[in-house]
Amino acid sequence: MNDCVLSVRDSSVSFGLKNPLAVTDRVSFSIKPGEFFALVGESGCGKSVTAMSILRLLPVPSAKITGEVLFENKNLLTLALSEMQKIRGTSITTIFQEPMQALNPVLTIGKQLLEVLRKDKNNRENRIKKYLHLAGLSDVERVMNAYPHELSGGMLQRVCIVMALLNKPRLIIADEPTTALDVTVQAQIMDLLKKMALETHTAVLLITHNMGLVAQYANSVAVMYAGRIVEMGPVKKVINSPLHPYTQGLLAAIPRGERGVQSIQSIPGNVPAPKDFIDTCRFSPRCAYYEKKCDIYPPKQGDQEHYAFCVKDKLEIQNAKQKTPPLN
Repeated sequence: MNDCVLSVRDSSVSFGLKNPLAVTDRVSFSIKPGEFFALVGESGCGKSVTAMSILRLLPVPSAKITGEVLFENKNLLTLALSEMQKIRGTSITTIFQEPMQALNPVLTIGKQLLEVLRKDKNNRENRIKKYLHLAGLSDVERVMNAYPHELSGGMLQRVCIVMALLNKPRLIIADEPTTALDVTVQAQIMDLLKKMALETHTAVLLITHNMGLVAQYANSVAVMYAGRIVEMGPVKKVINSPLHPYTQGLLAAIPRGERGVQSIQSIPGNVPAPKDFIDTCRFSPRCAYYEKKCDIYPPKQGDQEHYAFCVKDKLEIQNAKQKTPPLN
């Protein structure tokens, strides 16, 4: 995987010292330079934990991370803390879902952006102004002299994108970057993030539960459920020809104007808590295609590019009659 910026291999995260509780299980995916990679799933499936494990921002010593996280062929899990601190905020940056919590309320925007470039003393202000202008903020001087509470949510998220891009990172982790924004501003922010990332050839790991955003902006997608990746592939293939029943359920739950409200389908039940995770297929209690033979660890189905972890292949699912999920 030498051509990948990031390669996560069989990464698992558990919490607790005496009786550790596993919250993610053998997560694997890779991101290439300039790629927009989406990690999607319901709340509580382990998306954010996976993202924070990459930067080793989980609480120590209660959190234990196993597997490999290769960034430019270095395993981040074995690096000394001093080496990790050099990577955080420079080679790998993060955009959080709530910009008001990501910014210091008692410092101006300008001071916080200058702090990002503290090691680069040449033309810092000019570079910041250039990026703010590229981010669609016309009154750059006012923005730099403003405190976070003086700007709107959309403007603050633009500032966070600028902050993430200033050091020209190799990878940006965008953790639900549009959750607190209205639909119109969401589109503007995502357009901006993709445009600026493409210009700098920066890879983006987009953490989201919004399949609509994935369809519009991502190149590849991994669908996560109950701490496991259940399907992965190019976005067009996953959306147009989903292999896993959970992915099918997520797509069926997206409202579409031409079909009317009545066409929206929900997935019965809820994502199980980590203490209720089972060793076999974790989606089986909610699956409309469940059979007794599903009570095994799900095998890999599909091809090298687009695959899912399910007992049944696509043809079996197409021919199967939907049933009422067992919902244990």
